[in-house]
Amino acid sequence: MQDKNQISVLLGVCIVPQVIAEIKGLHNNNEATAIREFYKSDLFEKLQNPTTGLWRLSAKTLAQIYSSKTMEFPEEQ
Repeated sequence: MQDKNQISVLLGVCIVPQVIAEIKGLHNNNEATAIREFYKSDLFEKLQNPTTGLWRLSAKTLAQIYSSKTMEFPEEQ
């Protein structure tokens, strides 16, 4: 799945809502704040790029990366 349109649909329907739920749970943010901050993040910018392959990571892993602010990504298994 390398097509940008396919990635956009996957992000909007599956990945981002799950990441937002994880972030909200980690930081006790309200949903609107969590959404706004995530969409402005470097992680979201990289997540939109199909060549990074970040869309393959779980929502929990993406939320942990986002929360750590280190932008260190796990090695592929």
